[in-house]
Amino acid sequence: MAARAVTVPTRARTARVDHEDAATRAARATSTRRARARVWIDAEGGENIVREVARRRGLEDVARWVTIEAATPRRGEGWMDALAAASDEDVDARTRALADENATVYDFVVVRDRRGENDEERGKFVVGTHRAAWMRFDDERLLADELEERLRALFAPADETTPSASPFLTTSDGILLASFSLVNAEPTPGYAFSWDFQRDVEQPFLGALPEALSRVLEVRIEAQVLRHARSRVRPMWSDKHRGYVVDSKQTPFFIDSDWPIDTSVTYTPIDGKPLHFVVYVPPQTECPLYVLDDNHELTATNAFIVEGWGGLVVVNPPGCAVARGENEIRLRNDEVVNVVNAFVRQLRIHLGAGEFLQKFGAKVLPPKHTGFATWEVDALVHSRLVADAQSTISTLKSLDEVISSIADIAVPDAIAERILESVEALERAIDLAQNARYDEAGASARSAHAAAERAFFDPFSLGGLESFPFEYKVASVMPIILPTIFPLMLGFMREMRHFQLRRREAFRASESSKKTS
Repeated sequence: MAARAVTVPTRARTARVDHEDAATRAARATSTRRARARVWIDAEGGENIVREVARRRGLEDVARWVTIEAATPRRGEGWMDALAAASDEDVDARTRALADENATVYDFVVVRDRRGENDEERGKFVVGTHRAAWMRFDDERLLADELEERLRALFAPADETTPSASPFLTTSDGILLASFSLVNAEPTPGYAFSWDFQRDVEQPFLGALPEALSRVLEVRIEAQVLRHARSRVRPMWSDKHRGYVVDSKQTPFFIDSDWPIDTSVTYTPIDGKPLHFVVYVPPQTECPLYVLDDNHELTATNAFIVEGWGGLVVVNPPGCAVARGENEIRLRNDEVVNVVNAFVRQLRIHLGAGEFLQKFGAKVLPPKHTGFATWEVDALVHSRLVADAQSTISTLKSLDEVISSIADIAVPDAIAERILESVEALERAIDLAQNARYDEAGASARSAHAAAERAFFDPFSLGGLESFPFEYKVASVMPIILPTIFPLMLGFMREMRHFQLRRREAFRASESSKKTS
């Protein structure tokens, strides 16, 4: 990867070996997220049960990267009994006291099931909002099998349960701009809606979101109000739903490309792309408007998602009626709540915060204020670490191929320094990931990715030189060479003619002297 090496073929061969080695080491360091699981168990012989379960063949793949250890409380301590009788929200609050500062330590609490017959609101297998989960058991004979099943559900290898990293996580600038647009399709006096976004939406409902995701992305939020931006899709009336409906086949065409949905930032290839979220107020003639899913049923939030772009939620005014005596109407609190719920749900999908635990029968407590549980942010940190490391290696490899393909290229010092900066940051990220310091590794990987992208998309980009033909190089120097070539050629021809004449005269003189003698 040394961009300023003298011999290009040698540099190219060395770089390829370095890339392969870096890719191998990065994959080895980041392919799985190592962790430590502390099992708190309230049962006779709890420590032996945990050790026996940890050695089971069904947890072999988990045990490779998760250390399962028993943290049995002393018999007679009352806090385990309190957990058994508490609600899930209380258990979640109490288990926060067990939390370790290390982001790789997770707690799993096993308590006796003391739910009543009608006490179904307390789940049997629950995942909290921090780094803790718990299960309730009522039969010690089945405890080991249940514990194995739950631990595998929680700590199964990531490639079995989670998709690849979201494109919104791979932005080299590390910024996610959430752009909200309140779109009035056909505003009229008394049927035009507005918001004070910061006061009505951001401060009361989204204030904790940027802080919750700060370990992964810098979240910036902006908003605007658009008027006279009607969709070209014409919804159909549905007697079943008592309103106009848009089915899943129409939603890809619902958002009009002519809508002036702009952001305050002009994005370049180095930057990420904004996440657009449209709040659509339909015309009075198409109100109420409902969004249907693939089964032709109403969606939970009357919204749909546009992969890689954002999403849209429909807000139907109360009774679809005109407010007399008012020009503009503020969105009501319940409407804002629905908008925020739809946005958070779609943001989770865009960032790849999966809901895979539900398929194991887990009850996942929703993080009411932040939208993302701590353990979900841990997973996103790791996903971004993997994505940034892969993107860095790919970008550096492409850049080196460009440099190696041009024998006489002069690499600017600024680009060479950025390449070196990227390589050093990538090495730090790999070393930190090998020591399970994923937050620090993620920060270094982001720096490596950003430096590699800056080098590749430099204003004096090396990429443009790859397609610079030899004829162009000749044409660029001909205006300088031609004015000197013709005088030189004429002078050379004149000197040659003079040389030949002198030689001929000398020969004749020599012959004449011989005859005279």
